[in-house]
Amino acid sequence: MAVDALSAMEAREKLYEVMDRDLPFEEKATLALSVGETYLGVENGHLTRIDPESDYWKAIASTDAADGTFPAGLQLDLRDTYCRRTIGGESPVRLHDAPNQGWDDDPAFQRHGLHCYHGSAITIDDELFGTLCFVSTEPRAEPFDDGETLFAELIARMLETELQAERTEAKIERLDQFASVVSHDLRSPLNVAQGRVDIERSARDSDNLEIAARSLDRMEDLIADVLTMARQGHEIEEAELVSLDAMAEECWDGVRTGGASVTVEADLTFKADPGRVRHLFENLFRNSVEHGGSDVSVRVGPLDDGDGFYVEDDGPGIPAADRDRVFETGFTTGTEGIGLGLAIVEGVVDAHGWAITAGESADGGARFEVSGVVVP
Repeated sequence: MAVDALSAMEAREKLYEVMDRDLPFEEKATLALSVGETYLGVENGHLTRIDPESDYWKAIASTDAADGTFPAGLQLDLRDTYCRRTIGGESPVRLHDAPNQGWDDDPAFQRHGLHCYHGSAITIDDELFGTLCFVSTEPRAEPFDDGETLFAELIARMLETELQAERTEAKIERLDQFASVVSHDLRSPLNVAQGRVDIERSARDSDNLEIAARSLDRMEDLIADVLTMARQGHEIEEAELVSLDAMAEECWDGVRTGGASVTVEADLTFKADPGRVRHLFENLFRNSVEHGGSDVSVRVGPLDDGDGFYVEDDGPGIPAADRDRVFETGFTTGTEGIGLGLAIVEGVVDAHGWAITAGESADGGARFEVSGVVVP
């Protein structure tokens, strides 16, 4: 290590401390780069955004000063940077003295005079985002060792995680806004249609009006499902203790179940967002009734290891070939739904950091197990 200002343990502790702070991404990235700069003993650290097709390179975060050589916001031609090598399949690239390593004719050295470079590729959603690089105009006495590369890669992976979270949250917000607009624009004419049908049915009734009323009610349910689906991706901000028994009974009463029955085998207290968990149980109950019929029997209880809970029924069950697909948006084997119910369930599970699997109950019906639940 070129600079002994930080030991490996101190550097990791500082990095974890930075990444745990609630800061805007650019500020957090700059602080993380600063830790890497000090540990690696280099002049600057940069997080870049790259588009190879347009030869685009831009520093979106940098430890260099605003009036320095490589400040945040600087845009360069990719061909004049070592980063083109990093994204070309050679990541990580490690240069401690570029001209003495045979890189004296490289455009990056010719243009910027950088003797020292350590670059790691950054990918988001399996696509190139850019690079994390550390540079110096002066050479290092020793090559970057494996421990230093491992630390640089740690920073890269942490920033990847932050970028992925930002991108996911942005997608969720756009989807939420879209769903809200669509829901509002659909509900206005829907409410008018429902009102007109109700007025007509108060004067006279017919099979056609009854069918129209049921169809309009179904449309209202579908709009609510779309809006719920859009909002499930948000992380849980506050959780409280929830009773499995009380939650199951409350949600059963809120679902049209006909002659179906539910039995809670035993209670379980766990931490969750009550509002979000209601969506989980309501949709699992609807799934059982839709596929098992109005006389289906549903059972709810804690898993044997106490790590979560299950919901199962004695209906026809889920074919083994479909059990990995039932949570996909749009997948359905029913005739009425549009494949959102179990996708909503998985959204609730993911938001809590839990896991869910679909299997077979002792009676041959469907069984859903939710694990990883926080049980005090």
